[in-house]
Amino acid sequence: MSEHKLPDSSGVYDEEDVGPSKSQFKREAHAAQALGVSLAELDADALDRLPITDRLRDGIEKLKGTRSRGAAKRQRQYIGRLMREEDVEGIEAAVDRLDPNSPENQRRQMQAEAWRDALIDDLGAITRFVDSYPAVDVQQLRQLQRGARAEYSREEYGKASRGLFLEVRRVIEAAGEINKEGTHDI
Repeated sequence: MSEHKLPDSSGVYDEEDVGPSKSQFKREAHAAQALGVSLAELDADALDRLPITDRLRDGIEKLKGTRSRGAAKRQRQYIGRLMREEDVEGIEAAVDRLDPNSPENQRRQMQAEAWRDALIDDLGAITRFVDSYPAVDVQQLRQLQRGARAEYSREEYGKASRGLFLEVRRVIEAAGEINKEGTHDI
């Protein structure tokens, strides 16, 4: 059992020894429960990409299938209890990565666009890209680069350019590296 300090002669508690207030604890618990319940809106593929336990995933799946208001309320409360054991900050970060309007996704989008443009404009950019992201399939990337460059020379932007962008974006996401300025040594 932890010891709580009594107030000093002025009636003030030492701030370091006083933990979060009951109200703060309740706010955090309600926020965690709301986050857990909001996960029920995600599809199965998105849930797979989140750092959640199997128990929480099962609870979320049961909530999705619950039709009774009373049962749904109990299930939301159960999810709230399960969220106490979860890494809430990690889940919030993963949900933000899934949000197309999040700053991280927007930086990733800009980074992929910059790499795509560099790969179309400069043949040497492929070497820099492979140096930055060694896990890339070089043969496929070269093929996509050739197609996008051919489209560019015909002043067209379509399937090949989009394919190059999607592959660059996939590689960047797999690497999980985002430079704060939105570029990665292009």
